[in-house]
Amino acid sequence: MEQTPRPRPAHLDYESFWTTEEQPGWLDRVLDQAATWLRDRLHLDLDLSVDGEVRSPDHSKRAQTLHRTASKSRGVRLRVRNANRDGTFIVTVLAVESLRGGWLQITVTCSDPSRVVRKPAVADQFLDVVEFADVTALRSQAEYTSVEGLEALEALIGSPDRRLPVIVAAPLDDVPFDSWNALVDRWTTQTAGIAHVISLAPPAAQEFASRHRLHAVLPGTLRTYPAGADLSDPLTAKTARWLSHRSLAGDDKAVAKTIGSFVRQHAASQPLSLPSAAREWSRAFDRIASGKLRAAVTPAPVSLSERHELFATRQRELAELRQTPALQNDESARTAPPVPEPSAAPVSTLQEIEHLRRELVASQAALAASTQKLRTVQETLMLDGIDEESLLGLLELATRTVPDQSAIDTLLDTNDSLQNRIEGLEEDVLTERSDKIEARKALSRLEDDYGRARREIEYLRSKVAEHSPEAAYSFTEQGAPQNPLGECPATWEMLADRRDLSDHVIILTASVKKIKDLETVDADGSALTAAWDALGTLAAYRNAVCAGTWDRDVHDFCESGPLGQFRVPPNKHSRGETGSTKQDNRYRKARLLPVPSSVEESGMVHMWAHFKPYMWTREKRLRIHYSDQVTSDGAIYVGHVGEHLPSASTSKLHR
Repeated sequence: MEQTPRPRPAHLDYESFWTTEEQPGWLDRVLDQAATWLRDRLHLDLDLSVDGEVRSPDHSKRAQTLHRTASKSRGVRLRVRNANRDGTFIVTVLAVESLRGGWLQITVTCSDPSRVVRKPAVADQFLDVVEFADVTALRSQAEYTSVEGLEALEALIGSPDRRLPVIVAAPLDDVPFDSWNALVDRWTTQTAGIAHVISLAPPAAQEFASRHRLHAVLPGTLRTYPAGADLSDPLTAKTARWLSHRSLAGDDKAVAKTIGSFVRQHAASQPLSLPSAAREWSRAFDRIASGKLRAAVTPAPVSLSERHELFATRQRELAELRQTPALQNDESARTAPPVPEPSAAPVSTLQEIEHLRRELVASQAALAASTQKLRTVQETLMLDGIDEESLLGLLELATRTVPDQSAIDTLLDTNDSLQNRIEGLEEDVLTERSDKIEARKALSRLEDDYGRARREIEYLRSKVAEHSPEAAYSFTEQGAPQNPLGECPATWEMLADRRDLSDHVIILTASVKKIKDLETVDADGSALTAAWDALGTLAAYRNAVCAGTWDRDVHDFCESGPLGQFRVPPNKHSRGETGSTKQDNRYRKARLLPVPSSVEESGMVHMWAHFKPYMWTREKRLRIHYSDQVTSDGAIYVGHVGEHLPSASTSKLHR
């Protein structure tokens, strides 16, 4: 019984995605390097400036180039298959050049489900001729950073646009810095294009440690900061993983392999989906390749009249070739010496000659008839001649096995259907991955909060026990606090019309239509419940402020509000937006939301604080933006209840 092949883990592949802001022309330099790589490494000669395909004599190596133009961008996909004793390796280079730069993607995979593929040599070649970047420029070797460069490093680690992990290396005190750098270069040779590698100078390493303590890197170690890391977030202490002294001990090749595998596993555990434009280009090239496959196996229909016309054209060409020798023969016949008249002969001889003449005439008539029949056969079969070569060619065509075209069409249609299905499943996988990542982060944060809360409880209990042991251990479960707004409405439309919100002076100024439209997105009502809990938190917060039991903001209320007060966890709330979102006029304008003119004469205020109650997919999340005016007029104004407003992070997802 055949076993189902094991799926290949993603971290075994080499996957990179780079951007560039260089002027048009960089793609030609990339293609030149790719052509050189094909010739030198695989002994394949292929013109990459046009669509084409080439194979090695034994068919173990094959390369195909496809081109596509869309709007003002031009793209090229190079796909190379190399089969050897270690398996079949597939290298795909997809590059798109636009007027403002472009991007390049490299993917290398292998048919062996357990083999780690090495970095392709062409990756270094690309980085040497084009300034590719992932927020900052990418290098084929480690970049050395002094104290003056720490701010740039911190900005890189904290950038919301970064896709690749950052490896930071801190030197050992008793090892010369140049020797340490040489080690870092050798160790990280397989990470070019899939990670930023920063080697800190000794003073920079000390300053970095003093600034970030638990989030910094220890001497003689490497630390990997994943995309989305925040040096001020306690969770970074868990997500930024170490390569300790023990991991770095031993043979340099083994260490390089360990680091390469470590980086890939780290990236695979927190993958970022490609920009939508990159996915669209990839699928477009898949469709082009499918179209070429269909054209290759589908015979081009040629009508009988077209076949006759082609045959007639060939016959005219052959007749013109024969005309010159025929004219020469006629001239020779005219200049030939006259044939002497036969001398008188006996009667019997004359009779015999006459008999032979009659037989000759009959033979010539029979020959003419046979020749006409052969000509008819030749024209009917459309043969250029009746020689052995032409007849053998006809025999080959007549005896060739012709595949069932309807079966071929069925296979091709099935292939197209499966390709469409794969595209849909890829989107589902991306969604599931992003959901898993967010859930893992939320779980880690909750575990961290839980551990800190437990330690705080134990500390406070010990202090209480010093004065009243009975009180320290007298707690009994009273049940979770109830939402002060009461039962959650059944539909989003009912939420938009709930009058009891205004009873708690929670004023909805948000678009009622946008709120009602959430009904089509929120299939099971989970987001509705989460939104109601967020609004209930605002009501509880307002009650506490008005009662004089709370004097801090909503976020602090979520973290450590008065005992017994209803509230959502602090990871469901944000005090404000990132700096990149606040600095962009488009994003600022999106958060300029309505309030009564009694609050602001213009009727609009920026609502930076927001709840993030629910996520349907990575690209579709629920947000509630509000303006806290409890200390001025006693009200809280909710200006947006709907999907995530445009921001630096969401525009990155849709690029």
